[in-house]
Amino acid sequence: MDSVLVLGHKNPDTDSICSAIAYAELKNKLGQQSKAVRLGQLSRETEFVLNHFNLVAPELINTVRPQISDLTHLEKEVIYVDDSLKSALDLMIKENFSSLPVVDEERRLVGMIHVSDIANTYLEMDHTKLFNNYSTLYKNLKSMLKGEIISGEYPTGIIQGSLKAASEMDSVKQGDIVVTTTLVENAVENAIDAGAGLVILCVNEGDEIPKPTSTKTPVMKVEKGLFKTFRLITQSVSISSIMSHSKKFYQFKEEDFLHEIKDIMKEADQTNFPVVDKEGKIYGTIRSKNLINFTRKKVILVDHNEKSQSVDGIDDAKILEVVDHHKFGNFETNEPLQIRAETVGCSSTIIFNLYKEAGLSPSKEVAGVMLSAILSDTLLFKSPTCTEKDIKAAKELAEFLGFDYEKYGMEMLIAGTSLGDKSPMEIITMDMKEFRMSGLSVAVAQVNTVDVKGTLNKQKELESVMDKMISEKGYDAFILAITDIINAGSQVIALGQWASLVENGFNTELENNSAWLEGVVSRKKQLVPFLMAASQSI
Repeated sequence: MDSVLVLGHKNPDTDSICSAIAYAELKNKLGQQSKAVRLGQLSRETEFVLNHFNLVAPELINTVRPQISDLTHLEKEVIYVDDSLKSALDLMIKENFSSLPVVDEERRLVGMIHVSDIANTYLEMDHTKLFNNYSTLYKNLKSMLKGEIISGEYPTGIIQGSLKAASEMDSVKQGDIVVTTTLVENAVENAIDAGAGLVILCVNEGDEIPKPTSTKTPVMKVEKGLFKTFRLITQSVSISSIMSHSKKFYQFKEEDFLHEIKDIMKEADQTNFPVVDKEGKIYGTIRSKNLINFTRKKVILVDHNEKSQSVDGIDDAKILEVVDHHKFGNFETNEPLQIRAETVGCSSTIIFNLYKEAGLSPSKEVAGVMLSAILSDTLLFKSPTCTEKDIKAAKELAEFLGFDYEKYGMEMLIAGTSLGDKSPMEIITMDMKEFRMSGLSVAVAQVNTVDVKGTLNKQKELESVMDKMISEKGYDAFILAITDIINAGSQVIALGQWASLVENGFNTELENNSAWLEGVVSRKKQLVPFLMAASQSI
C-alpha cells in the first residue's frame, strides 16, 4: 500500500516541515501508513532544528501528478529473448498485440518485437541455411514439434548444425539436423552414419518405426508430415535472431508522469510502450487507453490550505485531511474530507493536541520538533498570533523533553536569522506565499533576523529579484517583510503596480520603496489582513 503523503506549503518554514514530520508519525502510530515530504529547501532555522534532534529532512517532491506507477492497469505479457517466433506470434494473437517487449532471463528489457518483424522473417527464410542465418535452442525445436525421443539423449543449448532433408544426405556433416520419413529406406541409419547430431523422423499413425542401431545419436519421432515439420522448424527460431531487424521504439520508466508521456504516445508509430523499473527490469506495457484510469495519490495538508501554496498537481490528488491555523481561501475539493483548523499560532500546537486526544505520546525527537515549530511561529510567544494553547503546548513539550525552552528557542532563532551567506533569491523565497486580494495577485515574503540593517544593505539586489518575479509571475505587488525579532517590528520593501497597499493599509509612506512597521511581526495576523483591507478600497 502506498503511503499517504503529509506535506506543508511551498517555501516551507519550520512549522511546515515539523508539522509534516509530527503528523506523519501520529498517523503511523494510528495504523495509517504515512510519509512526511517537503516542497522546498530547508531554511537555516529548520536545519538547526532537525540537526539538534537528529532527524533526517523529509524527501523533497515537486509534484503529486499521476505517474505510470499509479495506473490501475498495465499489460504484463512479455516474451523472452530465447523464446521462439511462434511463441511470440501466438501471444500477440491471443492478447491482440501488434508488438511485445523482449526481455532477458533477469527480465531486463532488451528490445521490442513487432508482428511485421516476424512476418518479414518468415518470408525471407530459406531452410537450407536456417540455422546458419538464425539461431534457436534445441528446447524450442522439441517444443514446437511436440516430438518424442525414441533413441539417444536429446541435446541442449544452441543448435549449431545445418538443417538437411533426407534427399540431401550426401551433404550431411557432423552435427547437422536431418529430417526424414519412414518412406525413405534406411534414412535413420544413413543419417546416423553421416554424423547427424539429431534425426527427426516424421511418422504417420500405424507406421513401423525403425529401431536405430546406435543409441548415441538422438532420434526424435514427430507425428506430422514432412512439409509441416519444416514449417514448424522455421517457427522455432529464437527472438534473439531477428532483434537486429526490430525498429527503434519508445520506452518509459515507472516514475514517469502521465502528462509528460501523453504527447509522445499520441505521435509515436508504436501502440505498445514498455515500462521499466529503476533497475531496468520490465514493469509492464501500456497503451493509450491505459492512461484513463489511475489511482490518485493520497495527501494530507498541514500548515496551509490554499492550492496556490501547495504542491503542483494537487488537483489530481486525493486530499484526505487538512490541519491548519490559517484562514481558508479559494479551497474546494471534489469530495468530503476531515479538517482540523484552530485559531492558534502554530500548526504543531494542533497536532500535539491530536496526539493527546488519541492517547499517544510523540517520540522525543518529534516532541522536540513540535516545540521548535511553536517557538518559531510565535517568536518565543511574542507574536500576536500566539495563544494560551500555544504556550501550554510548548511548556508541556519542554517538560516532556526536560530542557530550557527559552534558552533553546533563542539559540534556534539566532541560528535561523543569519542571512549573510544567503543570496537575494534565497532570502526572497525562504518563506514566500501568494495571496489573492480583491482580484489582485500579491506575493508576501517574510524573513526573521537580528540584523535588519545588514539585510537592507542588499536592497538593490533584493528589488531586482522581486521585479523579475513580478514580471514572470504577474504579481500586482510584491512585499518583503524583514522582521526584527529583538525589536518586534518589520522593515518592508514593497514593489509592483499596487505597492501602495502598504501605504494605505498602514497609513505610512514608502521611502525608497521601504517603510518601518512598528510592532508588526506576524504576516498572518498583522500584515496580510491590513493589506487585504487596503485592497478592498482600490
